Amino acid sequence: MHFEIRSTGRHLWTWVLLNASHLTVMESDRTFPSEAQASAAALAFSKLVTRAGKTLTAGPAGGLL
Repeated sequence: MHFEIRSTGRHLWTWVLLNASHLTVMESDRTFPSEAQASAAALAFSKLVTRAGKTLTAGPAGGLL
């Protein structure tokens, strides 16, 4: 999967997450005033998903009794 930064054609930018077949998996629900801001938002989203994945696969922190 990879991100692509796209122009909306109105001087605004958005990000799109594409799979290996170049099909859209997720798309930003916001637009951004610059390509750099859209790219930063995509990176932040990626980090949140990575963190959530690690939390979900880490198991219980203290064990349940």
